[in-house]
Amino acid sequence: MKIIIGTLVAVFILINLSYAQTESEHHLFKTRPGLTVNLNNDALSFYKTTTDFFQSPFHFDEKDFILSGIIVGATALSFTIDNSVRNGIRNFHSSLLDKITGVGESFGNGKYVLAISGALYIGGYLNNDNELRETGLMLAEAIFLNGIVTEGLKIITGRSRPFLNEGNTEIDFFEFEFAKDENSLPSGHTSTAFTVATVLSERINNTYASIALYSLAGLTAFQRIYDDKHWISDTILGATLGTVIGLKIIDLNSEDEGGDSIVKMDITPVVNNGIYGVGIVLKF
Repeated sequence: MKIIIGTLVAVFILINLSYAQTESEHHLFKTRPGLTVNLNNDALSFYKTTTDFFQSPFHFDEKDFILSGIIVGATALSFTIDNSVRNGIRNFHSSLLDKITGVGESFGNGKYVLAISGALYIGGYLNNDNELRETGLMLAEAIFLNGIVTEGLKIITGRSRPFLNEGNTEIDFFEFEFAKDENSLPSGHTSTAFTVATVLSERINNTYASIALYSLAGLTAFQRIYDDKHWISDTILGATLGTVIGLKIIDLNSEDEGGDSIVKMDITPVVNNGIYGVGIVLKF
């Protein structure tokens, strides 16, 4: 547990130090917007990013379809090495690796990642650091959307987990069961870890930070195989999804910053024939 807490604290400190190096001296004299204003704007940003994300497949171009084909092909090809990798890793179990891989498991654990996201958001607000606050928001957006995509695929594919010893081809497509032992593909911990690594790496924009973050994400993928919770093909798809989703979230937020499309929300009281209420209007 000490190793896990220490790792999470180290990641948080690394992010803060990276942003601290890029802040100018006049940052201390900026006026901080009210919390309500920030929450309102960020809620709208979250909504806009989510809707744009789910609409994006309807705007795929040739490159997007090629990338999708590569992902599916690589995942299918990796099925051929599932058993050999699983059997090989079984020979490397040790008490030391048990502790080390535990760090990877925590890095891909949604609870800890959400805690980091919240800490970045609150820390950014309290320090009047918009970059840090926005990073916390983007991380929350990415985790949320990655969770929907990953869990959706798990339910649709219905793949048996390795520890059940039913084989790596035991798949019940579109059974829509929520059993924990039939949701192996893709690896949720791995997709979460690579989503986090991608978002933070892009935001920090530091080579050493990127190496550290992706190394932790790789450790997460290894831990899932090491603990016999996933096949290597599960982790390959999870890593790919997490990376693509992370990059997409960064891209969508960049478009919002530089584009003409602005989301506004108006809240007005409504009185009609003695009925009182509140009207909410979204403007794009």
